Amino acid sequence: MPVGSVVLTPGTPPVSCDLPTLDLSSETPRESDWIPVVSLTISRSASQLPEPVLLVLAGHHAVHAPGLGFAQRSARRSIAGYLLVDPVLPSATAQDWPDAPVTVVITPDADDDSRSAGLAARLRGWEVLETPFVEALGAIVHRP
Repeated sequence: MPVGSVVLTPGTPPVSCDLPTLDLSSETPRESDWIPVVSLTISRSASQLPEPVLLVLAGHHAVHAPGLGFAQRSARRSIAGYLLVDPVLPSATAQDWPDAPVTVVITPDADDDSRSAGLAARLRGWEVLETPFVEALGAIVHRP
């Protein structure tokens, strides 16, 4: 599914993209408020974010992917996919997630835990790219 726009969630490495992008990478919501704050910010910007949306989550924030995806589905926004960068993977027990393709990016700076997450992602059948984040993002947003 072609990507209409990109959401860089808090903690994501800042990057420029040639698609409409909501850059929340420098935001610092409290962990307990992370999903509601990010979801409400996406909602406020929805008119400038063509669908479907690619949700980019990094590090320990990647565990919020199922909750953020559910919030977007509840708001009737279509998801092109999830891009998890050097992630802590979400629980494998989420029954209705993933609802879109998941790509895990293991960057050259990834620690051993992130590299292990790459193996676990492969076991889940998810695509794993071992490349710099900017290259992975560019490749994904330009897929047909």
